[in-house]
Amino acid sequence: MTNRDILAGILFLFLCFRFFRLVIKMKQPTVFPVTEEDLQVIRVQPKKTIERPIISQQKSALTWLGFNLSIFLILAVYKLLDTTINLPYDFVFIWALIYFNHIWNLFAVVEDGVLCQGKFVSWKNIHSYHFEEIDQNHRFYGDSPEVNSGYELWIMTKYSEVSCVVTSEVVKEKLAGILDAHLKADKRNKE
Repeated sequence: MTNRDILAGILFLFLCFRFFRLVIKMKQPTVFPVTEEDLQVIRVQPKKTIERPIISQQKSALTWLGFNLSIFLILAVYKLLDTTINLPYDFVFIWALIYFNHIWNLFAVVEDGVLCQGKFVSWKNIHSYHFEEIDQNHRFYGDSPEVNSGYELWIMTKYSEVSCVVTSEVVKEKLAGILDAHLKADKRNKE
C-alpha cells in the first residue's frame, strides 16, 4: 500500500463523512424554509430556486456523486486486475471534494444550524451574518430580474463563509429574526 493509496482512502472517508453528515442534518426538522413562498425566494445559484431539504429532492447532487463513485469503482477494479499500471484514482476524490459544495441546491435552517449547499454550519460556529444589497456593481446583478432587487446573505464562521440570495424583503426579515434568535441564545449559553 502506497502513500497515494492512503491519501485516496482518507479522501474517500472524508467525502463519506461530509455526505452522511449532510444527509443526517437534512432529516432534522426544518425551521426554514417552511412555505412554498420561502422556497421560491431563496437561491444558492442566482438563476435557480432552491429545492426542499430532502435527499430525494437533491437529484443533481446524487447523480453527480453517483457518477464520481462509478468512475472510482471502475478505476479501483482496473487497478485490482492489473497492478502494473498506476492509475490516479485519488484525483476522483479531489475533484469530488472541490465540487461537493456546489452541486447541492440546498439552503435550510435546521435545529442544529444552517445547511447551505454542501456545508453544514452549526450555531456555535456562526460568528455573524449580514445582508448585502444586490445593486449594479454586485456579481449577481443581471442574472434574473428577481435577483436584481434582492440581497445576498453572508453567514460568517471562523474559517469560512456561506451565502445565498434572498429575493424578498419579507423573507429577509424572517431569516434575520431566526438567525438573531439563535445567535443570541447561543451567546447566552456560552456565558
